[in-house]
Amino acid sequence: MKKIISVITPLNAGICMIVAVALCAAFSANAQTTIYGKVINAGGQPLTNASVLLLDPKDSSLVKGQLSNDAGAFRFENITEGKYLVSATYTGFKNEYTEPFNVEAKQERMELGIIKLEKIEEQLQEVTVAAKKPLYEQKIDRLVINVAAGITFAGSNALDVLERSPGITVKRMSNSLSINGKDGVMVMINGKRVYMEISAVIQMLSSMPSGDIERFEIITTPPANFDAEGNAGVINIVLKSNNQFGTNGSYTITAGYNKGEQNSASLNINHRKGKTNLFANYSFSRNRLQQVWDNYHAVTNAGKLLENYSQDNRHAIESQNFVQAGIDYEISKKTIIGALVSANFRHWTMEALNDAFVSINHQLDTAVKIVNNELHNTQYYDVNLNLQHNIKPDKKLTLNIDYLQYHDNNPNSYANAYYNRNGGFLYNENVQSSKNTPLTFWIGAIDYTKIISKKVDMEAGVKATQSGFRNEVAVNTFFTNAWVKDTSLSGNHTLDENISAAYTSFNAKLSEKISIKLGLRYEYTHSILASETGKDDITRNYGNLFPSFFMMYNIKEASSINLSYSKRIWRPSFMDLAPYVIFLDPKTFSTGNPALQPAIIDAVNAAYTLKNKMITLSYSYTTNPISQQPFIDEATNRMISAAQNSKSNQNASIILSLPFTIYKWWNMQNNLTLYWAQSNFFYKEAMQIKNKGFYFNTSQNFLLPKAFSIGLTGYYSSKSIWGLYIFQPMGSVDIGVQKKMSKKKSTLTFNISNILNSQKGKYSAIIPEQNLVIKNYYIWGYTGFSLTFTHNFGNDKVKAKRDRTTGSEDEKGRAY
Repeated sequence: MKKIISVITPLNAGICMIVAVALCAAFSANAQTTIYGKVINAGGQPLTNASVLLLDPKDSSLVKGQLSNDAGAFRFENITEGKYLVSATYTGFKNEYTEPFNVEAKQERMELGIIKLEKIEEQLQEVTVAAKKPLYEQKIDRLVINVAAGITFAGSNALDVLERSPGITVKRMSNSLSINGKDGVMVMINGKRVYMEISAVIQMLSSMPSGDIERFEIITTPPANFDAEGNAGVINIVLKSNNQFGTNGSYTITAGYNKGEQNSASLNINHRKGKTNLFANYSFSRNRLQQVWDNYHAVTNAGKLLENYSQDNRHAIESQNFVQAGIDYEISKKTIIGALVSANFRHWTMEALNDAFVSINHQLDTAVKIVNNELHNTQYYDVNLNLQHNIKPDKKLTLNIDYLQYHDNNPNSYANAYYNRNGGFLYNENVQSSKNTPLTFWIGAIDYTKIISKKVDMEAGVKATQSGFRNEVAVNTFFTNAWVKDTSLSGNHTLDENISAAYTSFNAKLSEKISIKLGLRYEYTHSILASETGKDDITRNYGNLFPSFFMMYNIKEASSINLSYSKRIWRPSFMDLAPYVIFLDPKTFSTGNPALQPAIIDAVNAAYTLKNKMITLSYSYTTNPISQQPFIDEATNRMISAAQNSKSNQNASIILSLPFTIYKWWNMQNNLTLYWAQSNFFYKEAMQIKNKGFYFNTSQNFLLPKAFSIGLTGYYSSKSIWGLYIFQPMGSVDIGVQKKMSKKKSTLTFNISNILNSQKGKYSAIIPEQNLVIKNYYIWGYTGFSLTFTHNFGNDKVKAKRDRTTGSEDEKGRAY
C-alpha cells in the first residue's frame, strides 16, 4: 500500500483532491424526500426480498430500486420533487402498482402505507431463462459481439472471433491489433485492464476458448472513467457469469484438427446464496501449430544489389491455463467487499527449420541452414481487493487495490550451418539468446458516484499506478570452445513508472430527447528507464488533460443521433521500450527502442440509428504515432525492425451495420467499413502514404427443424497500411452446424474454419527511391475442423436475483 501512496506526488495529490472533492461537494446540499412503505401478502404477513421499484409514470423508466427487508419495509431516500409511482413484485405473486403520486418541494417524508400482493393460484409451469441475442448489437458508445450467437465461433478461440469481427484487424506476424485501421488497442477483461504486453495478450487470446466468453465490447471513444491509454480504443472481453441464486455453471469441450490437434476445455461455475457469491472460471488449451514465414529484403550499395531471402518453417506446441476465482460478501445492506485472484500460464516450445540465402546481383553468394529451438514461458497473476459502500441510496464509494505480476522468459538457440554458392560446407555457428523480464504493478483507485437529481448524476475518482520491470537480454556466440557475449546486443535495463490520475464526469438529461455526458481526466506520468552502464538513462515527466463529450438526440422512437469526442494518449509498451533481440535469420531481427515518445490522439464520432440499423462516421488525428518500422544497414543488408515514432496519422471511416431478417428461419448481419488513412513518416526522407480501403463482414444464420441450425460467416479486408508497410487483401469463410439437446441445456457444434484456406498474409515496403525493398509472406492457419460440446448445469429457473452493484461488478465482474 505504501507503494501506491508514494506514487501520488504532493502536486498531483492536490489536483486529485481538488477535482474529486470539490466537484462532489458542489452538489451535496439538496432538499430531498424519503418515501416509506411496506409489502405484505393477503394474510398480512410481510414479504421479505420483494422487488420494489420507484418509476417515472411518463414512460415507466426506473428511478430507483431495492428489496424489502425482513419486515417487508422499504424506503427510497433523497427523492427530488416530481411525479412517481411504485411497483412491487414477488415470485409467485401478482405484480402490484400504486397510483401516481407527487413529491412536493421541501417535503421531508412521504408514507405510501401498505402494498398488498395477491398470490397466483394456478400452478406455474417451470420457465427457463433463454434470452436470445443477435450476433452484433450496436449500442450508443460501443459495438457488442455476442459470442454464443455465432454458431461458427464454437470451438474457436478469442482471437479467431476478433479476427472475424467488424473493424478489427489481427496482425499475427507482428502480434498486434487494430480497430478501424488504428493501432494502440487497450484490452480489458470484464471491465478490468490487462497490463500484459499486447503481444502476450494476443498469445493468451489465441488459446482462450470462445466458449468461456459471453461477449466482446468494441469501444472506440471511451469515457473519462476509463484510463486515457490507447490510440484505437478499448476491446472489453466479458466472460460468462450467472446471477441466479444457487449453483450454476457450464462446461465446454472441444476437439479439433488444423495441421495438428487443437484441443481445449473450459468450466465456469457460480454459487450465490444469502450474502455470499462465489465464482470461478478455468480454461485449458493445447494446440499443435504449423506456420510458414517468408522474408525478403534488398538494398543497393556501391552499384551492387544485396538480397537476403529466408523461409521459416515453424513447428510449435502451445499450452495455456487460465484461472480466476473470487468472492463477494455483503457485510451489510450498504457495504460489500470482494476479492479476486486471476492467473494465466503459457508454455510454448518450437523447433523451426529455416533456410536463408544471401545473393549479390541476383547470384547466390552464401546459404545458411538454421535450426532454431525456442522456449517461451509467460506467467501472469493478479490479486484484487475491492470494497463498495453505499453512503446513501444516491451516493456510492468504491475502493480497488490490485497487485499484478507478469514474468516473460524467452531463451532461443540457433544452430547455423553456412555453405558457399556451390553447396560446399563452410563452417558452423552456434548462437544463444535469452530474455528474462519480470514486471510488477501496484494499482489503487477510489471512485465516487452521486445522483444529483432525476436528470443529473456525476462520477469522480482518483487512481495511482506504480509499475516497474527489469529486462535482462544476452546474446552469446560459441567461439573456440567458449561462449562469447555480444555486448552490442546484450544488456540489462530497468524501468520505474508512476502514473497518477483524477477524473470527473456528468450525465445529464437536458430534455426528453437530448442527453449528454461530459468528462475530464488528468494524468501525470513520471518514468525512469535506466541501463546498467548509466549511458542510456532516460527520464520523462509529463501531464495531460483528456476531455470527453457524448450527446444523444432521440429523434423519435427507435431513431437517434449520437455525437462523441475524446482525447487519448498512446504510451509505448514495455516490450517496445525494453531492448531485446529476436532473430529470424542472421541478417534479420527485431529489437526495442528506449527513445520512443507517447502519442496523442483526438477522435470524433457521429452515428445515426434507425431501429436496429446504424451508420457511423469517425475521424481521428494522431501526433507521434507508434508503429513497427524497419531499418536496413546498406553496407551489410542487415535489417533491424523496431518500434518508431512517425510524424502524424489521420484516419476516417464510415461504418454501416445492417441486420436483416429474410424469413423466420433466415437472418443475417452485415457490417461494412469504408476507411481512409494518411500517414506521414520519415525514413531517409520525409514521405506520405495514403490508402483507401474497406472491410466487410457477414453472418448468416439458418434455423432448421428438430433444433438444428447452420451458421455461415465470412470476412474480407482490402489492402491496408501499417507504418511503412502495405498489407495485401485477406479474408476467410467458416461454416458450422449446431444441434441443441436435453431441453436446450446442451449443444453440439461441428465447425469447418477457413474453408478456402485463405488465411495467408502478404505485406511489403517497396520504396526504391529511399533504397528500401521488403517483402514478407506468412501462413498462420489452415482449413480446420472442430467438434464442440457445451452443457449448462444447475438451476436456471427464473428467480429473484440479488439486485445490487459491487465494486467488482462495476467493472463487469472483476473477473480478470
